[in-house]
Amino acid sequence: MVDRLIAELSSHKPLDASRQRALVLAVAALVEMRDPVTAEHSARVGNLSAIIARELGLIPDIQSALRLAGLVHDIGKIGVPKAYLQKAGKLTDAEMAEIRRHPGLSYEIVSEVPGLIHIAQIVLHHHERLDGHGYPAGLAGDEIPLGSRILCVADSFDAMVTDRAYRSPLPLRAAIAELERCAGTQFDPAVVEALKAHLLRTSLQFP
Repeated sequence: MVDRLIAELSSHKPLDASRQRALVLAVAALVEMRDPVTAEHSARVGNLSAIIARELGLIPDIQSALRLAGLVHDIGKIGVPKAYLQKAGKLTDAEMAEIRRHPGLSYEIVSEVPGLIHIAQIVLHHHERLDGHGYPAGLAGDEIPLGSRILCVADSFDAMVTDRAYRSPLPLRAAIAELERCAGTQFDPAVVEALKAHLLRTSLQFP
């Protein structure tokens, strides 16, 4: 089924916008079925990314694009062994290298859809770091697309506050403190502040 969907994505037949979105989301749904930990993560990352974009004053079209980018940012995990994604213990270097392939795989899938190359670029670079020590390209600072910097913060925050096989979730206050600690090295400080502003406004108190 995955092969059929990707073949359709890669075909040169003209696709309308709704068909493009439906095909990409169908592949994303298969990823979620294969890896239950990812089931709701992508939707939350999409929503958080759109919220951060709104806090930064970006236009609604960009907010919508980032919501879609969040929904498909882990689509490349369809090509990563399931055992690595769900491993409770420490990953080996080889296993980590396999997992680090997923942004490139996500890019390959999404970029095949006409009209979604800008989404693919955001997805490709969502594990870059402001200090240049991220992957896959080792971009730094403003070399990293703003959308990718937003997606990085949303993805990292959601990972921190949700239960994972390898650790328990962090309390909200601790997660925010970790974002602030890494602002300027891993994360864009302005993006961190935008998410923090939203959380301060919408949370009665930090646990």
